Amino acid sequence: MDSDNSRTDSVSSASGISTDSRRHVTPVIDMKPIEFWTANRESVQPRSKRRLPSESEISLENFQKDLYEVEQEEEPCLTDEEKLAQFQLGQLHFGLSYDLTSKLFVVKIIEAKDLPPPYCMDDSKQDMAHSNPYCKISLLPDQKASQQTTVQRKTQEPTWNEYFSFDIDYTEAQERTLEILIKDFDKFSRHQLIGKVLLPLNTVNLIKGGHMWKPLSPGNKVSGDEREGGERGGRA
Repeated sequence: MDSDNSRTDSVSSASGISTDSRRHVTPVIDMKPIEFWTANRESVQPRSKRRLPSESEISLENFQKDLYEVEQEEEPCLTDEEKLAQFQLGQLHFGLSYDLTSKLFVVKIIEAKDLPPPYCMDDSKQDMAHSNPYCKISLLPDQKASQQTTVQRKTQEPTWNEYFSFDIDYTEAQERTLEILIKDFDKFSRHQLIGKVLLPLNTVNLIKGGHMWKPLSPGNKVSGDEREGGERGGRA
């Protein structure tokens, strides 16, 4: 046995490998914290929360009405005579009244005169001497509940004598603006806007009512998606 042990020791010493070197040695890692340059450090301020006003602080004086009101189109500050002379688009004869019992605002479209021929409104219609006029009635700013007359064929002096009623409270009616558009119906093309009348209802006596002539003012052209509206008409 002694001879065997001495032989083993001599082999190990000859190969230069010790038993301790065969063991797995775990490397030692220096776990020092990483430090950054102090010159790059910035102080971070806490984000302040936005303070909302309480109910007691909210008042009508602080409420900005102009952010929520719908801007209505205003006509130039011209008299009826000046509009008639400047625009030369003709005149519209209509009547207004309000029935307090039924709470109905009634508009009567009577007639129009001196409407310009189509070629004056559109250069591409040189061969057309007469229009096919009809009226569209709205109480601005509401344009969805509009109504319209029948189409009068080939005339610049149309006559309708048609009544249209709007179910609206009297106080609310005084805050509306009556808009009457006269359009030239065209079956194969978009309708041409001949002229319009804008009348704030707080400027007239709705209870007393009455008839009036108003000159037409120019306006924007009608888009092509209203091509079939005038043909159907809409009598109240």
